[in-house]
Amino acid sequence: MEYQQGLERQQEMEEKKLAHYRETMDRLTAAAHVKVEYFAEHQKIEGYYEDRIPENLFGCDRLMKQDNQFGTIQLGYNPNRKRTFLFANLKTSRYDTVASRYQKEMRDYRRRSLLKGDNENRAYVSRRDEMASILIEKKERKPWTARSVKTYLNRTNMEAGAKLLPFFSREEEREELEEFYSRRKEIQEEIRKLRGKEQTSARDGEEEPEELAARRQEASEEIRILRREATDSLAKESLLETLLARKSAAAKLFLRRINYAYDFQKKDIEEYYRERRRALERAAAEETQEDMPEEEDE
Repeated sequence: MEYQQGLERQQEMEEKKLAHYRETMDRLTAAAHVKVEYFAEHQKIEGYYEDRIPENLFGCDRLMKQDNQFGTIQLGYNPNRKRTFLFANLKTSRYDTVASRYQKEMRDYRRRSLLKGDNENRAYVSRRDEMASILIEKKERKPWTARSVKTYLNRTNMEAGAKLLPFFSREEEREELEEFYSRRKEIQEEIRKLRGKEQTSARDGEEEPEELAARRQEASEEIRILRREATDSLAKESLLETLLARKSAAAKLFLRRINYAYDFQKKDIEEYYRERRRALERAAAEETQEDMPEEEDE
């Protein structure tokens, strides 16, 4: 009885794993609308707002947007901190049943800072239990790499990143494939041993014909079960190998897009905000000078 229950639990776990990998494949193959924004248009980050002192606030410009049925990923530039950041917003879908009205914004007073990763980037996540929106800010002025965001993807409270950026995590598929490869070798070895025993018994002639036939039938049944297991695992192996190939390609393409969106316009962005700050400083100085005579007259 316990053995049967153990088999049922194992089969249930295998089905859940397979459903998880199929969901990941759907996310990787979903049709996406990608747009690299021109900085001079000053497009704003959708769904992200900041509550700060108005005179010190420069709006965050959006440099890239990738949208599909599962969610939206945006690359933004924060001129106040002079840093780029990724803002991921998870949509309601057949895989995610969270309330969509909580995914529309992420304000300063309703987000909390997470611990820094080994790359010293900073990450924020919305306070809602659904954890539908996350923000990852890049600290160092270097190109974005998988290491820039991978630190945060395994955290349960940042599932939006894990779901919308699944191509950065490949350890699970690799470990599963290694198990399949090891099991395939074990199956081949077991089949070889069964055939060897069958041939040895037939050659020695120590058993009666009826016993020999029964042993052969038993060995054939075991070989059939082992071959069926190997055949069933081939479909899962093919899915995992395809997932790894797609993840590798998707990660390279995504990093190329966000690095291109910023690096190609970096000089224009820095020059624009440098001049804008100077203009604000000049205007503030002129206002101060205009107020000084009035104070002396008084």
